[in-house]
Amino acid sequence: MDNAQLVSEIKQLLGNAETEKALGRLIGLLQSSPKYRNLNSLALQARARFRKAQQDELQGLASGEAVKLTYNQVTRQALQIVEWLEEGKLDPEVSSAESRPGRWPWVIGALVLLIAIAGGGYWWWAQSQAQEPGEELSSACHIDRQFEKGSEFNILLVPFQVVAGEPQKPHALIAARLESFIKEYNINCDFGTLLCKDSDSFLSIDDATRLAKEFEAQLIIWGTAESSPQGSTINTNYKFLKKKGKDESNLELSKLELSEGSQLATVSTLSSIATSGILTQAIEKSIRLLFGLIAHEAGDASTAIEMLEGYQPSDSTAHLVKGMVLAEDYLANKQEDKAWESYNEVLAVHPDYALARNNRGVLNLKKGNYTEAAEDLTVFLKKDSSNVKALEARSEAYLKADQLKQAREDLLKVKKMRPPDRTINQRIEEVDKKIEEEKKAKASAEAELQANPNNLAAWNQKAISSHRLGDFAEAVKAGEAILQRDPDNKEAFTQIIKAYRSANDTTQVKKWIQKAEDAGIAPSQLEGVAPTNLNRIQLPSTRFDLSKKN
Repeated sequence: MDNAQLVSEIKQLLGNAETEKALGRLIGLLQSSPKYRNLNSLALQARARFRKAQQDELQGLASGEAVKLTYNQVTRQALQIVEWLEEGKLDPEVSSAESRPGRWPWVIGALVLLIAIAGGGYWWWAQSQAQEPGEELSSACHIDRQFEKGSEFNILLVPFQVVAGEPQKPHALIAARLESFIKEYNINCDFGTLLCKDSDSFLSIDDATRLAKEFEAQLIIWGTAESSPQGSTINTNYKFLKKKGKDESNLELSKLELSEGSQLATVSTLSSIATSGILTQAIEKSIRLLFGLIAHEAGDASTAIEMLEGYQPSDSTAHLVKGMVLAEDYLANKQEDKAWESYNEVLAVHPDYALARNNRGVLNLKKGNYTEAAEDLTVFLKKDSSNVKALEARSEAYLKADQLKQAREDLLKVKKMRPPDRTINQRIEEVDKKIEEEKKAKASAEAELQANPNNLAAWNQKAISSHRLGDFAEAVKAGEAILQRDPDNKEAFTQIIKAYRSANDTTQVKKWIQKAEDAGIAPSQLEGVAPTNLNRIQLPSTRFDLSKKN
């Protein structure tokens, strides 16, 4: 196939939203001759952006709109590179197609059509096509020095590829910082720099993994550097490798459980956080995160904490990695409150991240935050509905939060999943006894209200019993009946907010907290049902319908 036919195929692939395949064909063409070097650098940059967007999409770390925008930008950049190739403009003045959006008017029309038809088409294709393997490096490589024999953690540095502008050596800065880091903290690790004849070869994740394995490194760092009159842009890629026999695609973190006596227990589990990523912050900030991860992987929790506490991530992936690893190291140092705060920070950005929800749920249960514990464990159980430990923990949280119906339902699920267990049967019997007591208390309150509709104590008892029996709409109605007779009644506001929280209705929770404040009742006075920081209310997405009240 000649170049003209290949260019035509690339255009067709881009028009069909087969972006990854199109970029692979384009890079293959541009790597066929040294004269295409500048265009090849731009194409490699585009593919790196595309793969980063893919990773964020698969891990749920970016919104659908943000991912779609990146895909469209990459497509536009690829089309611009193809145009320059056809025009014979092999050394364009700008480093990105995006800096000249008006250059190719017909692209706008094409992209409108592409966006309309390719959103679903790309998803289908991405699910059905395997990722193209990265190109093999064209020449042999070696490292500048052999790793120390006693090193427990080896780091391989690769000179950063200069995409545009003046040559830069971020890897040299990383090497200098590593040298002082290893000496200052006495970390038992070593590093070396990869030397290749062809230093301009692009490293895919597959290439990096192969090289790290070849030189027996547990971490490889590489990236791209670009400079212009407007400043420098450095993308730092990293890839951790596990020891033989362990999964290499995800970080290994702890899943918390409660054992006898409310003691914390940990179970090693593979998280959904990839062991590879792209850091887009300034190199000094990226180094701090990498040092924290190195210390963590080397088993030095205290040093990892020192590094990570001072690191402020700017993108969602780095935020997730920092928060989860920092919480892990806090737990290793018996700093449970700090681990809890770290999970709070993770979930403020990634509210549905299951492992953080489970771990914070267990910590909330231990801390006595029973409503919050039930909410967290509910989110986790959406991802792992058959997790018996989580179901038991949630049943305990429900029981302590006065949600007897929900506690009983979880205990019945546990009973079905486990072999015959006398303890579970006893707990179900205890809950059944409490449910019968609440039914009697509710019936007694209703009888008193028949005799005296203005009996506030009876209305309050009805609200309490209705909530415990899982009838949240009745609890709200009873609370509202009190407020009709006593507008500043703190107990009534408490029961209404508890009911809406139990029904997972965030909007109504915040609305009624505000109503209580308007009545002169601060959130701190509402018996723990209204957290001071309203942004920390992260209820499960499913909701009960309280719109119909009897």
